[in-house]
Amino acid sequence: MKKGLFLVKMLGLVLTIGSCNNNKSTLPAQEAPVVENNVPTAVEASTDLPALPLIKLDGTPLMANNLSGKTVLFFFQPDCDHCQRETVQIRENLAAFRDYKVYFITNAGLPELRKFSQDYKIAFEPNFTFAQATIENILNTVGPMDSPSLFIYSNEGQLVKAFNGETPIEQILPGL
Repeated sequence: MKKGLFLVKMLGLVLTIGSCNNNKSTLPAQEAPVVENNVPTAVEASTDLPALPLIKLDGTPLMANNLSGKTVLFFFQPDCDHCQRETVQIRENLAAFRDYKVYFITNAGLPELRKFSQDYKIAFEPNFTFAQATIENILNTVGPMDSPSLFIYSNEGQLVKAFNGETPIEQILPGL
């Protein structure tokens, strides 16, 4: 029990420190896979949808690698100001996301996740799903990343674009 709580706190800390204290608001889009100076980055871990177990708001389990169609995975923390700004931009551009199934994923508790989905007025968008994943599973399947991070996948489940850290919507939209 204590080990699980420790892992949850550590991922929250890693995600929060990785982005919420990072003022890089204009990170360039990355073509998948991403390699800088011959050193693989976290988003290079896989170019396929990750085998990430998720729990939807209604308690239904699902696996990210079983998702079909064009998919967007948006990793965030409900209390992160960078994540909140990017969510507002996504909400203001809902039409651009209509052809995608968009999954908002966090390690925060389901009550926090539910409140976030309602506060940002996207809880009832038919192509948006809010889900929870454990820190351990995120780190083991996706790897460490800034919060927020957004991954766009093709119909075939292949990574098309990865945005690590807060990214202006003008940089995300061309990847859709």
